Amino acid sequence: MHCLKKIKLSIFFVIWMCLFASSSVIASDNSLIIKNAEINNQFEAYFLSADFDLSFNDDLDEAIRKGIPINFIIEFELKKPRKYWFDEEVVKKTKEVVLSFHALSKQFILTESENHLIAFDNLTQAKNELKKIKNWRVFDKSQIDDTDKYLAYLQVKLDQTKLPKQLQVDITNNQEWQLASKQFQWTFINKK
Repeated sequence: MHCLKKIKLSIFFVIWMCLFASSSVIASDNSLIIKNAEINNQFEAYFLSADFDLSFNDDLDEAIRKGIPINFIIEFELKKPRKYWFDEEVVKKTKEVVLSFHALSKQFILTESENHLIAFDNLTQAKNELKKIKNWRVFDKSQIDDTDKYLAYLQVKLDQTKLPKQLQVDITNNQEWQLASKQFQWTFINKK
């Protein structure tokens, strides 16, 4: 009888490991990795440009094609380092980008929070455009002082709160829908 319990436990362990391994493979279909980011000075403002790798699994592609808008949040932070205290937050900005499918025109639409709208004939073109942040005005010269170095942070993630409620319930513990980049950090040098 004791041996039978060990066999059942061993079988349970093997099944659990197989499920864990298969969920890791499925989760790897979705990825969001920030490759680079930089801040450029133009007149009295600073603009952010960045590139990232983005890949969806078939479920996300199908959801977009069925007309479910997929919202991404882009978060930027600029902090002033301090020696003996927490870093001082100088700027915190958020931008939303929505990828959707318009059934009548059969086009994929990218909409930014500044109401900037771009239409594409296929999903691949839309994804390629989504992978870039171009000239996003993140702060003005008046918001920073003569400090030479600042710490800049960037993160991109799927906003699950904007998905339809039924889908939110279904994907609560589903790793396939957990799409977020790690926080990308770099040093911004203020060139006076």
